[in-house]
Amino acid sequence: MKAKATQSFAQHRGTGATPAAGAKAGATQGTFTTSDAIPWKPVDPKHPGLEMFAVGGNPNEGASLILQKFPAGMDSGWHTHTAAYQGVVIQGKFTHTFEGAAPQTGGPGSVWSQPARQVHDDKCEEGGDCIIAVYFQDKLDFKPVDTKA
Repeated sequence: MKAKATQSFAQHRGTGATPAAGAKAGATQGTFTTSDAIPWKPVDPKHPGLEMFAVGGNPNEGASLILQKFPAGMDSGWHTHTAAYQGVVIQGKFTHTFEGAAPQTGGPGSVWSQPARQVHDDKCEEGGDCIIAVYFQDKLDFKPVDTKA
């Protein structure tokens, strides 16, 4: 597989990817946000669909915990990340596929770990939007991979 030279997610997130106020270092008051009040922001405004909310940390700078919302049927395409991460399905039927392996599909409570730089694909299955929680161990990026090369 051949990596494409593209901009990373970090270059598209702008200021919408800052952590929740109570999660910032030195905060003296916690916060609570109900699921219907999460201020979702597009990951890339030029390509609507995938949205995110930074729960803690700053994905533009280093380790972070983020929520991602995929519309039903959305497929991210084959890609890699510079940082390793762990994921948890919160809502929907989500499929994660490691290069060379069979797709794995699970509902809420399903978990996976993704090594840094390993080629993989993510998809929210039809039937409803998916929400996943992901903890990136370092700065978030997204590097599409051309599987035809």
